[in-house]
Amino acid sequence: MQQLTAICSAVMLTACTVTNMADKGISIEPSENGFTLLIDGQPTYVKGVGGTFRLNDANENGANAFRTWGGSVESISRDIEKASDNNMYIMQGIGMTKDSLRYFDQDYRNECIANARLLAETFKDDDHILAWGIGNEINLGNANIKQAWTLVEEMAQTIKSIDKRHLVSTVISHSAEALDSVGKYCPTLDFVGINSYGDIVSLDKMVSQSAFKGPFMVTEWGPTGWWECETTEWNASIEQTSEEKRIVYEERYNKFILANPRCLGSFVFLWGQKEERTPTWFSMFSESNVDGLPLNGEKTPMVEAMQRVWTGQELKQTAPIVMEHMTINDMKAQSNIRLKAGQEIRANVNVRDNENDKLTFVWEILEEATKLGFGGSHEPRPDRVGDVLTSDEPSLTIKAPQSGNYRLYVYILDNTGFVSTDNIPFQVK
Repeated sequence: MQQLTAICSAVMLTACTVTNMADKGISIEPSENGFTLLIDGQPTYVKGVGGTFRLNDANENGANAFRTWGGSVESISRDIEKASDNNMYIMQGIGMTKDSLRYFDQDYRNECIANARLLAETFKDDDHILAWGIGNEINLGNANIKQAWTLVEEMAQTIKSIDKRHLVSTVISHSAEALDSVGKYCPTLDFVGINSYGDIVSLDKMVSQSAFKGPFMVTEWGPTGWWECETTEWNASIEQTSEEKRIVYEERYNKFILANPRCLGSFVFLWGQKEERTPTWFSMFSESNVDGLPLNGEKTPMVEAMQRVWTGQELKQTAPIVMEHMTINDMKAQSNIRLKAGQEIRANVNVRDNENDKLTFVWEILEEATKLGFGGSHEPRPDRVGDVLTSDEPSLTIKAPQSGNYRLYVYILDNTGFVSTDNIPFQVK
C-alpha cells in the first residue's frame, strides 16, 4: 500500500510539474471563433505602440508593449532595458529588404538566416520579448514573391529550433495577395502582422476570405494614409485634422481591432514624431528642437484617443478640438487654392476647448515635400518660408510667398501638454 501511495504521489508530482512548465512561455490558444494570447499562462491582449518614444507615457496611458522594425544585438539589449523600466513587452523586428532580386542571392539568404540564428540564441530566454517580426512590408515594391516568403519560412524555422519561448511572425502591408502568400509558404509562423490604415475597414473581410487561417495583429494603424486621401490638382494630399484623426483612432480600434476575435492586439502608429509628406501626418506627438518653432513634443488628440480606448476611462484634460478644416480666403483645400505672389492670405481655423484653456496659435508655412521616401523611409523636413508666427486668435493675415507649392500649418497649444493641428495646401503662381 505504501509503495502504491509513493507511486501515485510521484505521478501527481510529475503531472504538477508538467502543468507548471506549460504555464511558462508565450503561446496562442484557440478560443471561441478566434484565438487567445497567453503569456506565462495569463490571457493577454496586446495594447502596443510603434516605436520607443516616451514609453513611460505609453505605459501610464495603458499600453503594455512596443514594436521595433529591426536592430542589432546591442540595440535590442537597450530596448530590453527600456521594456524592463516600463513593464512592457517587445515585438522585435528583424530587418529584410523589399528588393526582390536579393531573394535570389544565396549569400543574402544565408546572411538573413545567420542573423536570425544569432538573435534567437542571444535572446531566447528573455522575458520581455513577446515575438520576432521577420521583415516589414516586404510585399511592397516587387518582393511579394515565393522566394521572399520561403526565406521568411526558413528564418522562422531557424528561430523556432532555438527559441522555445517567443512567438514568430512576419509583417505585411494590407494586401490580400500577400496574406495568401503567408498562408501558403509560411506555416511555421505563429501569427501574421498586418499594417492597415484607411483600408482597416475591410480588414475583417480580407482576413476571413484568405488562405491564411491563423491569428493576426494589426502591427501599424492610425490615420488615413496620404495615399488614400483626396488630393489637390497638383497632387498634394489633403490631411485630416487632428480631431478627425482622434475620431478615427477610436472608431478603428473599437470596430476593427478589438471586435475581431482572431486579432491578438495592435501597435498604434506612430507613438512619436516623423516626417512623412508632412511633419504631422502620422505623428502622435509634436516636433521638438526645431529652430524657431515653439513646440516641445506635446501630445496630440490621438494620444488622448488611445488612453481612452486602452483604459476605458474619460480624461480630465483633453486636447483642443479643431471643429472644421482651416480655410484660406474662405476656401478649403478641396477648392484647389491658387494665389498670386504677394496676395493677401487670410487664414482661419474653427477651434474650441472643453476645459476653456487659454489657447496659443502657432503658424508656419512649409514648402510642399518633394524629397519623398518609400515604405516609410526617411524624409527630410521641408524648408520653411518666412517666420513662424504666434497669435492668441484662430486667424492670421500674411502675404503669399513667391511661386511654388506650399502648406500653411497651425498648431493649437492649450498649455497643459496638448497640441492640436491642421494644415492646408495652396499654390502660388
